[in-house]
Amino acid sequence: MARRMLGLDLDHRSSRSFALWFGLLGPPLAWGAHLIMGDGIFELGCARAFVHKEILGVPLSTAAIIETGLMAAIAAMAGVLSFRAWQRLRNERDGTSLDRATAMAMMGMASGAFYLVIILFGFLPSILLRACETSL
Repeated sequence: MARRMLGLDLDHRSSRSFALWFGLLGPPLAWGAHLIMGDGIFELGCARAFVHKEILGVPLSTAAIIETGLMAAIAAMAGVLSFRAWQRLRNERDGTSLDRATAMAMMGMASGAFYLVIILFGFLPSILLRACETSL
């Protein structure tokens, strides 16, 4: 019997399992959002029309750190959900659905780790570079 909460399928063997699909697709979507929002913060914030180099009273560097932290948290949470699903699936036996679910859980863990590292590199420009400076 399928377990559901808030319209989400919580059965880890199901082809509609929230944990498996979020674990697989959450990290690359978080990375894509990080690329768009991270560049957008400085594109908009450093425009000539902005008198103060801040967004909603938050300095651009701080906004970039907050955005990077949120996207890293999403990628990490997706990896953790995949790991928990994999732990539950390890004890089960029998069936094609188990093989598919196990493969999705393992790919979700790999996806979470890979994209988390890429997103964490987004902290470096905010820490090492100054916002809104022109190049040589």
